[in-house]
Amino acid sequence: MSQPRTFYVLGSGASYGLVPVTQQMRRFIEDEYHSIGAYPISPAPYSALFERVVGHISEDENDLRTILLNHMPLGTLDFLSQRALWTLIQEAVPPQYAVFSVLGSPSTILNFNLDGLARAYCRHRHFILEVHGSIDRPWFEHVDYRELLEATVMYDVAIPHLTPKLLPSPEPVGITEALKYDIARRLFPLAPAVVIVGYSFGRRHDTFDDARSFEWLINLLQAHPRAIFVVSPTPDEVVQALRDRLSSYNVFGLSLRWEVFSATVMAASHPIGGLRSRWCDQQLDEFVSNYERSLGA
Repeated sequence: MSQPRTFYVLGSGASYGLVPVTQQMRRFIEDEYHSIGAYPISPAPYSALFERVVGHISEDENDLRTILLNHMPLGTLDFLSQRALWTLIQEAVPPQYAVFSVLGSPSTILNFNLDGLARAYCRHRHFILEVHGSIDRPWFEHVDYRELLEATVMYDVAIPHLTPKLLPSPEPVGITEALKYDIARRLFPLAPAVVIVGYSFGRRHDTFDDARSFEWLINLLQAHPRAIFVVSPTPDEVVQALRDRLSSYNVFGLSLRWEVFSATVMAASHPIGGLRSRWCDQQLDEFVSNYERSLGA
């Protein structure tokens, strides 16, 4: 990670602690939807986005609040899914992204998150490629968010997307033919290694929502073999999937919590002259000890 041109692949784990992961979005969406207090008479059409962020609702469900989620207009679900991923851009950069200021630069960051935080905090030092797009921040920062939300619920208004984006759902055919993937393809041969941070390719049971991006990366790695490091509290499934497809053991799982690890790197980087210097055993032992203490805290 201290080397420039490293190829990073960022998933929701990179923003953990700043915005909710997909599985945590339901509570926010449910509370905001019910806060309006008005409901369409008819259920809304099924959508993959509903299944991803709300989940299946049984026909035998008895709780009225839960049943009414089926009546949420598609425009409301779209709008609230973006709002759940929105957070103010802070002057003080959070460690999850501040860490990139002490790592080798420029590097390539292939970002699958929609929150836009990598671009906001890292674009001055690294190449940021938001291959799934990002949320439309102006709707939440410069206009009356509540008024727009009411319009989506009461009048079935669909707030337009200001930029293209893919909210949680299976990737469409042809997504990897987009320009950002082409740029990443050209930058990839320069990378000394690949670091996958908190990304599981949209794993759902035994399939991937981001199956096309997975295949794209596999093809890239077959053409340009590189060491791959999967940084996640539970990296084993992604590591095994990559090893199986690549027929290679040059894939390494690092069981780390990114928000704790990045903060520990930031705390250790300045006193020892930055990550570009070679660490001695004593410094490494101290770093590991500090990381483990932070986990306990």
